[in-house]
Amino acid sequence: MTGPAETPDPRAPLDRLAAITANRIGCFEWDPAGGRFTLDDTGLAVFDLRPEEYEGTTASLNQRMPVEEVMRMHRLLEDIRAGRSESYSSYVRIRLRDGATRWTHVQGQAVHDPGLRVLGVVRDATTELAHSAMRLMAEDDRQRQQAALREMVAALGEALSVTDVVAVLTGDQSRRRLGAQGISLGVVDHGRLRMVGAIGPLPVGAQAMRRARLTDPWPLNDVVRSGEPAFYTSQAAFLRQYPDLAELVAASTATAAAFLPLVAQGRPIGAMALIYAGRRTFSIEDRTLLTTLTSAIAQSLQRAILVDQSREIAAGLQSAMLPRRLPVLRGGSLAVRYRTARVGTWIGGDWYDAVALAEDAVGVAIGDVQGHDTEAAAIMGQLRIAMTAYASEGHSAASVLARASAFLADLPADRFATCLYAQVALATGETWLVNAGHLPPLVRRADGSVLRLDLPTGLPLGLPADWGAGGYPASVFRLGHGDSLLFYTDGLVERPGEDLERGLARLAEVFAAGPAQLPALADHVRDTLGERLEAEDDAALLLLHRD
Repeated sequence: MTGPAETPDPRAPLDRLAAITANRIGCFEWDPAGGRFTLDDTGLAVFDLRPEEYEGTTASLNQRMPVEEVMRMHRLLEDIRAGRSESYSSYVRIRLRDGATRWTHVQGQAVHDPGLRVLGVVRDATTELAHSAMRLMAEDDRQRQQAALREMVAALGEALSVTDVVAVLTGDQSRRRLGAQGISLGVVDHGRLRMVGAIGPLPVGAQAMRRARLTDPWPLNDVVRSGEPAFYTSQAAFLRQYPDLAELVAASTATAAAFLPLVAQGRPIGAMALIYAGRRTFSIEDRTLLTTLTSAIAQSLQRAILVDQSREIAAGLQSAMLPRRLPVLRGGSLAVRYRTARVGTWIGGDWYDAVALAEDAVGVAIGDVQGHDTEAAAIMGQLRIAMTAYASEGHSAASVLARASAFLADLPADRFATCLYAQVALATGETWLVNAGHLPPLVRRADGSVLRLDLPTGLPLGLPADWGAGGYPASVFRLGHGDSLLFYTDGLVERPGEDLERGLARLAEVFAAGPAQLPALADHVRDTLGERLEAEDDAALLLLHRD
């Protein structure tokens, strides 16, 4: 007879290996001395690593862990290595190969037999933390993102030109703030979306968009026309909307994208694309934050476009008021440079001119009309033409300035101007200089030394004649062979809060250190000082070299 079937003993030992594997608990062994970090197959699966791509070191795991997690784990392991701890237990975020985030729990114990080893287990802890740590992490991420966007909005508030706006949005810092792999910006321009800046991967079809019109079916074009943002959280969802772009999408590693219209005062002025690698969702909070950001970008961009347009008009007017060409001299050469102020829409009254006189002589002038507006530029043009006429009539240097002052005083605008004027006989080098409240000229000798000519100074042009009974006294100076005479305006030497003497000394140093060739010397002076000084004012320089 057979007895009754045996009932399994509930106290019988469990199959530990089967239980560990079934619960996706991986095992590891760390050898601090040898630098080896061995993971079993389940442990590799938890870290989303394939056996062939894991090198068996802690460095191999770093590719799956954010920097802050790597640093935290490094501190825990160092505590064990240094004997400050015998065990550790920690929840760690890791990045999967598709970009998603997984929570893991890592637990280790030091074993001394006789060398130090650390034995431990690692498991997927995403589910158990879904309603606590993940929620706290999301709130922390949201607060960090809000702070980052506030910083971007503050930076956009200081942007004065389209170039400034592009620099704010496409800098590495902005990419980190937004968590995007790529950022690109386009502005509406005559029926097209013109790309003005990008960092990282471009949106799909960006190259083709350079030739496309707004009516063409591209993602950025569509959001400009509709005025509504478009969010895609998979390539499949994107291709359902744009199947013709399948070939372009195939080469992309993007997992999500946001296409955002830039609308100012109800009018679309551009669009921005954010490309993400690893992102899978856009929460309601994410979309609200991005919509808020695009509103700030649109306002900043609209203001910058208007400033750029005004600056372009001002620069054109300013350029039209300056001489188109300089006279060709026998026995000497001329070079001029002009740097426009980069602050707002300022347009200055800085000017220069040169006119050929009888018997191989030349008259050269530089000046600055009071003010930074279109009226200053218009008066500058009239004054320059009047002085050229007086010089061409053969008047002495002092008489040219006296007549120019009377001319300016008769104009309806209540303005004055500083001016420096010289007549140079190139055959002999004899030079007559007169100064109407302007900065002193510099001379660079043939041996490279620099001399400042401190001249008697009359009143600025345009003031009542009875204010300056002494007129404009002329000083005589000899310009030697190989010497160069430098005239300049205050935008080249003045710096807010700095003594003028320091600016003059700096100019003399730069002038002395420049190359021998006149055009190269003019570039050297303008570019060197342009890098050191804030361009809050126009700057002009005129160089006359005697062969």
